[in-house]
Amino acid sequence: MSYEFKGDLENISQRQKEFISEVLRKQNYTGTEVIVENIGKKGDNYGSQVKRIKVIFDNGKEFRMIAKILPDSMKVENQMNSYDIFTNEAILFNEVLPKFKEMQLKYDLPEEEIFKYPICYGTLMERMNETILLEDLVMSNFTMLDKTKPLYNETVKLVLKDVAKFHAMSYVLRNQEPQMLDKLLQSLVNPMFDPKNMAQSQNLMTPWLKLFLCDKGSKYSVIQHGDLWTNNIMFQIQNNQPASCVFLDYQMSRDSLPVSDIHNFIFNCTDYETRSKHYHEWMDYYHSELDRYLNYFGLKANYIYPRDKLDADLNRYGKVYLGISFFVLNITLREAQEAGTLVIEDNEDGTEQIPMFKMGTLMETTKEAIKCRIEGLIDSCFDLGYMNKNLLSIEPLN
Repeated sequence: MSYEFKGDLENISQRQKEFISEVLRKQNYTGTEVIVENIGKKGDNYGSQVKRIKVIFDNGKEFRMIAKILPDSMKVENQMNSYDIFTNEAILFNEVLPKFKEMQLKYDLPEEEIFKYPICYGTLMERMNETILLEDLVMSNFTMLDKTKPLYNETVKLVLKDVAKFHAMSYVLRNQEPQMLDKLLQSLVNPMFDPKNMAQSQNLMTPWLKLFLCDKGSKYSVIQHGDLWTNNIMFQIQNNQPASCVFLDYQMSRDSLPVSDIHNFIFNCTDYETRSKHYHEWMDYYHSELDRYLNYFGLKANYIYPRDKLDADLNRYGKVYLGISFFVLNITLREAQEAGTLVIEDNEDGTEQIPMFKMGTLMETTKEAIKCRIEGLIDSCFDLGYMNKNLLSIEPLN
């Protein structure tokens, strides 16, 4: 059966159409018309272009799935680690997450305790045609919150509960199948450690990179999400409150300590007022949820990832993620008309093409929002003891 593709076909190659058709046939979807819609506004996604695929049946019903494809701006060989980050996500959906679920089912965890993730219908890893086809969570009444609005206490705890589940499964796998975990960790690529990227950022980032490299492969490290912020989480809403959540976009998943996900999420998704009231409560909650989930598998957090180790790691990485958040918030808090565009330009001697962000002009309200968030983060880091008055110093590594 052949399918007729209509709608927003920008950046969809003939090979990708063939792959989508193959997946639809395997799922026994017999409609003849495939409608493609672009999802999201400018600035919502930089590492991929996201489209909704709809198949219309004769009886009027429809099937939907989400297609993540490589945007034209990244279709330059070896730029932005595009193949690597798509490979990371394919590994998560094809190997890591199914393995986690297999272990959860083996131990008869209650349905509500199973770590949820979108169904993956198929992955195509041919260069320049990279495609990942996923469940459309909108069909299950999931929605995305406003990326410019800070999250409230109960929403933060809802996310941290799932972060604890996700991290716990790496520890369970290390306990039961350590060679399997090592294989999965080694298969994931951290763009930060790409030799080319390290050379480009040598002067600015060397102390930070040394810190990350020092902990790479640690017995406390996990497969982390890597890019956990509001736009990469969907929520089910009940009584006007988020009741459950599912993580999206595992392109930046990598080997790292749990605090990387925790700091990245809290620093970029909350404001000073909420952090000042609830930060210590959140850390208590994360560790208690980690322990509760590990108990299903006969493990205890105080042996696997002790609370004092969590606190020490939060302190060691606090200043690092403050610096990272300066950059992240300058991108994520922009409205669509202010968002940056990824373009490819020749370097000064013309020998190489390099990716560059051309940022849109900021409105005064956005400037003020970014300023307020960053000042709040600095205040939080002082309050929590993560930073002293010498802002740019990083303690030497042993």
